[in-house]
Amino acid sequence: MNVDQAIDVVKNLMMLCLKMSLPLLLCAMTIGLLVSFFQAITSLQEQTLTFVPKAMFMVVIFVVLFPWMTNTMLDYTTEMFNAMSQMAP
Repeated sequence: MNVDQAIDVVKNLMMLCLKMSLPLLLCAMTIGLLVSFFQAITSLQEQTLTFVPKAMFMVVIFVVLFPWMTNTMLDYTTEMFNAMSQMAP
C-alpha cells in the first residue's frame, strides 16, 4: 500500500463517518433549537426539558435510519476487503 492509497482510504472513511453522523447531529441541533425557542418564549428553564426530547428524537431517528446505516457500513467493509485483496503484492 502506498501513501496515495492510504490517504484515499482515510478520506473515504472520514466521509463515511460524516455521512453516517450527519442525520443524528442535524436532528439533535434542530430539536435543541426548538426546545431553546420554547424555553425563551415561556421563560421555563428546566434542564431536563432540553435533554429528554432530544434523546427521544435521537433514538427514533437512529431506529428509522438503522437499516440504511447498517447497509452503508457493510458496503464499505466489503469494499475495503476487496481493496485489501487487490493491494496485496
